[in-house]
Amino acid sequence: MKFDRVILVVDADISSYKGILRMAERLAAEVVHFSCRTALSHWTTENRLRFDSAKLALCVVFDPEFLDVFERWPADGFFGQCPRVCISRAGRMSKAVQAINSGVFDLIEKPFRLDRMQIALEQALTAYECDTRRVSEFKSLTRRELQTCEMVVSGLTNREISEQLDISIKTVKVHRANLMRKVRAKSVTELLRGYDEFRASVNAAPGAAKKFSAGT
Repeated sequence: MKFDRVILVVDADISSYKGILRMAERLAAEVVHFSCRTALSHWTTENRLRFDSAKLALCVVFDPEFLDVFERWPADGFFGQCPRVCISRAGRMSKAVQAINSGVFDLIEKPFRLDRMQIALEQALTAYECDTRRVSEFKSLTRRELQTCEMVVSGLTNREISEQLDISIKTVKVHRANLMRKVRAKSVTELLRGYDEFRASVNAAPGAAKKFSAGT
């Protein structure tokens, strides 16, 4: 799956944007700058439908002056789930610490080195893309495979799954092998981690929980 990458730079200081813009080609990303809350609000409203696409990776770079904006973004929404990189001058580290507590992906001190910023952005975008791919893989499971998955991560044995679903143990093993292959999990631990991310994503989308519930 190929992603369209977008980096939002929210900072009154345009030099931050100019520095990140220089990396745009190397990161294969579109870079958009906002110097005030109003401009960001208008842009996100106008582009919200665009960000419903599963093939788009978003990362936000922001000055802690704008922390309140992201604290108001719903944690279960698309913007709330995207990685955020906080950039702050040394004299404003108390705000930066507050940003860390709000769950930022990385904290970089201004003025930042371009190579340091490029690494942080590449890691943030790659992590988001990997998480999105994993969710898509779980959505590709059949109803029976998803039911089997839920029981596996709950700790049930093949025999217990067989009894609950009223199918043979051989069929359980087939479903189990198929779902592990589809979500590229090499162990139950990996399966559990991916399943937790999938459920969090499903619960974040209005109406999606019912659609992807194994019990429906």
